[in-house]
Amino acid sequence: MEDRRTFLALAAAALMVPMEMAEAVAQTAPRPRGELARHALTGPYDGHDAVLVEIAVPAGSRSPGMGHRHTGPVLGYVLQGELRFAINNEPEKIVKAGSTFFEPIGALHSTSGATEAGPARFLAFLVVPKGADVVAPA
Repeated sequence: MEDRRTFLALAAAALMVPMEMAEAVAQTAPRPRGELARHALTGPYDGHDAVLVEIAVPAGSRSPGMGHRHTGPVLGYVLQGELRFAINNEPEKIVKAGSTFFEPIGALHSTSGATEAGPARFLAFLVVPKGADVVAPA
């Protein structure tokens, strides 16, 4: 329960921007599917963006092909259902609602999807190079 509160508090803090700025960004920059927020970072993280995405996956789904990589580290939080998860061809793990997962920079996301129990939804928080897509080919 504490992990969930901490994750949601950090995500909410990352989303707090003045209303005028949020409206300006909404009018000028369309977001990729699932992307809830993207904010430029400063200081030691200058040249990077903090990105929050929400992903919904259908029941019984599995990632196709050879998997993918992300352009920065990923901290994920499962909102609903049971998520299939594995990196670097390790054995598949099931991450249930209320639990978190982590992918280091450059890891091969080799297994993803939802179990047959039902659809899954999760939030992913990433730090990526400024303007970069959050997913890169394997």
